Amino acid sequence: MKKLLLHMKKRLYLYVAVDFVVALLFGLYFNVQQMNIKPISIAAVFIMLYPMLTGMIIEKVKKAGRNFKLILATFTFAYFIASITAFIVSRTLLQGYPDIAFAMVMVGAIPCSNMLIGWSGIADASVEDALVIAVLGLLLIPVFSPVILKLSGGVFVSFSIETLILVLLAYILIPLFFGLWTRHMIIKKKGMPYFMEIKKYFPGVSAIGILLIVFFSVAKVARIVMTQPIVFVLVLVGLFTYYLIQTFLSLMAAKLLKLKYEQGMILLLGATASSQAISLSIAATMFSALTVFALSFKPILQVLYIMFLIYGAGPWLKKFLGTKEARRGKPS
Repeated sequence: MKKLLLHMKKRLYLYVAVDFVVALLFGLYFNVQQMNIKPISIAAVFIMLYPMLTGMIIEKVKKAGRNFKLILATFTFAYFIASITAFIVSRTLLQGYPDIAFAMVMVGAIPCSNMLIGWSGIADASVEDALVIAVLGLLLIPVFSPVILKLSGGVFVSFSIETLILVLLAYILIPLFFGLWTRHMIIKKKGMPYFMEIKKYFPGVSAIGILLIVFFSVAKVARIVMTQPIVFVLVLVGLFTYYLIQTFLSLMAAKLLKLKYEQGMILLLGATASSQAISLSIAATMFSALTVFALSFKPILQVLYIMFLIYGAGPWLKKFLGTKEARRGKPS
């Protein structure tokens, strides 16, 4: 079981892809269009967020990150530039498909949280700065995201902003409270080395929640989607367009702000990646199954795109932005 959880953490995009295909086939052969998936979605939300927030060491924020320029720039891109980009894509490429357009708006309104830390470590970027941005970004989601969704996506879907705020607070604060309590009790009884040992399994547990939401949401709309294959193309084109615009703008900003690769990469990741768990959670319990279907593509595409940024474009980005090591190595 432990090996499976670790493998799910490393290859989540593959599990989501398989889950996606199986759900499509299941939905085609079994009529589940009228099935009420909200109870399953609510349970899956807790399975997703509780382990994720248990492993996030919020207490370290006060000890880490002093680069206010990077933090401000990342939040500007993660919330405001991203929402503008998503607004443009939703009203051009996705015009006439309100549920899919709203999914695009959600991508721009709900930024990346804990995954930013993991990606930063893989990319040899500043993990300390990523920790600060991830934690503060998570806590700011109930403040900024509902307003952005209402202003940018209210034309596509009718919803109560007050209800959305309450749902977001419940989804973040309740798992966060239990996560902090669980971490405290584990460390108290077993010690920090034990906690750090089991922490690596938490993302695998969260992945189970993601797979549950993707499966039932995709199965529910499978018959509708298979009669409209244009939906696949629209989602792919919309997401890739969003990623390309955000990457170009954040890269130019990193260069203008004279951020070295270690911090510039944080800006790029913060500008392009968005929260898979929270966006799926909200969509599954408040919005249409077709919106969830569109968001189900995102874990696959996002992982592939970020891997390209790190491994494919990484050497060029280091050369373009420069690195701290290179600067230290220059003679005075």
